[in-house]
Amino acid sequence: MIPHYPEFKPLSLDDKALLLRHLRQTSREICELSLGNLFIWQEFDRPQVTCINRNTCLLIDPPNEPAYFLEPLGRHELPATVRTMFRHIGRISRVSPGFASLLPPAEFALAPLRNQFDYLYLRQEIAELKGRKFDGKRNHLKRFQAKHPDYQFVPLTVGYKNEALALFEKWFKIREESRYFPRLAYISQKGAINAAFTLFDRLKLLGGVLLVDDQFQGFTLGSQINPETVSVHFLYVDPELPGGFPAVLWAACNNCYRGFKYIDLEQDLGIPGLRQAKLSYQPHQLVEKYEVKRL
Repeated sequence: MIPHYPEFKPLSLDDKALLLRHLRQTSREICELSLGNLFIWQEFDRPQVTCINRNTCLLIDPPNEPAYFLEPLGRHELPATVRTMFRHIGRISRVSPGFASLLPPAEFALAPLRNQFDYLYLRQEIAELKGRKFDGKRNHLKRFQAKHPDYQFVPLTVGYKNEALALFEKWFKIREESRYFPRLAYISQKGAINAAFTLFDRLKLLGGVLLVDDQFQGFTLGSQINPETVSVHFLYVDPELPGGFPAVLWAACNNCYRGFKYIDLEQDLGIPGLRQAKLSYQPHQLVEKYEVKRL
C-alpha cells in the first residue's frame, strides 16, 4: 500500500502491480518511467513513494545530486500536486514533454536537461542498416561477421550473471581513469547489473548475449517503457573485440527487441564519446527532458 502524503515509504517490489497500473495510465515517453529502471537502480536512486491527490509520486535521492521528484504518475489536480511537490523538496526533474505540456506556463517554467535527453531510434532502421547514412555501421558489421562467421547471439538468462559482471569489470577498468567514470559510477552500474539479474524474471526483462568462439563477449539488457518502446539499460561488449558493439545492437534489433517499433538508448550524461556514438546511429528523435521551475 502506497501511503498518502506527507507519509513516504521506500519503493518495494510489493508495489510493482500498483505501480505498473499507474504507469499504464500515464503517457510514458522516457526511460525513467520504465518499470525496469525504477527497480534496478533502486540501490543508487533510493526512491521513496507517496500518493498526492491520487497521483503516485516518486522522490529520488541519489548520492550525486540533490533529491528531486519525478513527474507524478497520474493526471489528477496536477497544478496542486506540483505545488505540493515544490513545498516538500523544491525540485522536480527529468519530466517528459507530455507532462511538461500540461503545466500552466504562467506558474511554471521549464529548463531543458540536454545531458538527460533520451536517444530514440526506429528499430527497423538499425535492424536493416539501409541507406548511405548507415554505410559506416554496415561496413563495421560486415568486417565483424567476416572475421567471426560462427558467432552466435543467444537469449540472455540469469545463468549469464557471472559472465556479465566479469565483462563489466573489464569494460570499466579501461575507463576508470576518466573523469566521466568515477568510482561512484562503477559502484552504481555494478549494483544495477546485479539487481537486473536478481529481478530478471519478476520485471520481465529481456536481452541477448554475443558468443564468439563460444566465449561470452557482449550482452544487452532492456525493458519495456510502453508497448512500442524498449529501453536499453545495458549494452556492454569486450573492449578488445572490434565491431562488437554494432554487432550486438544489430543482432538485438533483429532478435530480442524485434517486437518493438522504437529502441531507446537512454541518455548520454554529457559524456562526449557516448554522445558521439549515439548520434552516429542517426536517432529518430531526441526525447527532451526538463527541470521544472516555479515562477
